[in-house]
Amino acid sequence: MAQTAAQIVNLACQIAKCPAYTTQALQFLNTVLQQLAQDYDFDVIRKTYDFNFNTSGSGLGYAVGSGPNPMPADFLRAHKKGAFYKISDVPYTMVGVEQSEFDQFVTQAGNASYPSMFYVDVSPFSSGGVANLYCWAPASGAFPATIRYNPQMPDITDTSTTPWFPNSDYLIEAVAARLMNITNDDRLTTFRAMSEDTLTKYLKMKDDPETAAKRVGLDPRMFGNSNWNRLPNTKRIGW
Repeated sequence: MAQTAAQIVNLACQIAKCPAYTTQALQFLNTVLQQLAQDYDFDVIRKTYDFNFNTSGSGLGYAVGSGPNPMPADFLRAHKKGAFYKISDVPYTMVGVEQSEFDQFVTQAGNASYPSMFYVDVSPFSSGGVANLYCWAPASGAFPATIRYNPQMPDITDTSTTPWFPNSDYLIEAVAARLMNITNDDRLTTFRAMSEDTLTKYLKMKDDPETAAKRVGLDPRMFGNSNWNRLPNTKRIGW
């Protein structure tokens, strides 16, 4: 059974031999949880957001129908293969790209169609805004769309709650190591290595269901759907 935040804090403080450092330990626990959410994709916190394409928006100078499509306030990043929309209940998957690639797409007025690519602009975060999804080709209709995403998790303030990360051993060891760092404990290096080893073992198995076969996938922007005109013409200089 997973430990509560209070139990993790108390155990970490006892291990680090600084029982009075409960405030610092809770701060470290929140830091560890934020680092995990930012560095890795965990199914246990994955969320789903449903929306309809904005067919009148023309944000950032893109063609009408490209966006913006505001994302949830806790949006951190889109999940791989987690963006799609439906037309007459038939799903169409969109491929995520970098903004530098998105900027190269032709988006003049009149080429609205079925979106196949998207990117999420997170620059509004710096001013307290929300992320915005842009699609290409510009959406020709307000199709119902879905995006699966990993969220930015809120800090724990109620220590009677259980952290979302299920491996309590790692949380205890990681918090204890951080406490040892501020108390100049000689065991810091040992506990830091111990916590990293615990996390590595957990990460190896977290997305490895025994019932699922492994698949190797080609870049859907260049392969698939029998759309061979996506491939560069290697017989002509300059493609």
